[in-house]
Amino acid sequence: ACRDAVASPPCRKEPRKALMSETVAPDPVPSAPEGDDRKFGSRLLGGVIFLAILCVLVVVGFYAVPPEHLSSPQHQPAVRIAAVGDFPVGTSRVQSWGEEVILVVRSAENRFTAVQGVSPVDGCLLDWSGEAQRVVSPCGLQVYDLHGHAVAGLTTEPLRRYGTYVRDGVVYVTKE
Repeated sequence: ACRDAVASPPCRKEPRKALMSETVAPDPVPSAPEGDDRKFGSRLLGGVIFLAILCVLVVVGFYAVPPEHLSSPQHQPAVRIAAVGDFPVGTSRVQSWGEEVILVVRSAENRFTAVQGVSPVDGCLLDWSGEAQRVVSPCGLQVYDLHGHAVAGLTTEPLRRYGTYVRDGVVYVTKE
């Protein structure tokens, strides 16, 4: 409407409307300074690496400490020796229970006896002699009866006795 700018009072130009063919650029969005992006990326990467290392340590921890090592044998009420079918009459088994060694003897069909498995005199592992029905020390010739009483040798000190029982076809030893 302003054709002749000299003859008429100052005219105002109205803003021109965008045509369909013209594209309008969006207003630029203010971005964070580039240093903040780098700090965030570094922190994110550090956190992911920390979590990955933590997961690996947890998995390794479960494999390094298997469940059977989590319980102390000294605090268990009983220790499993063997199935009755795998323990013939007249034989013996040596079983460790924490720091203790136990000699378990099957002297009859339903009779199991458990005594200390190390000689208190010479520290040797004790053996069961089925023929003599005696517990013997091969190192110092100590001889004990089935109840742990000294029969021959340099000591009169008896062997420690343990309780035995059978449950579901399995022989167990308890501390008396």
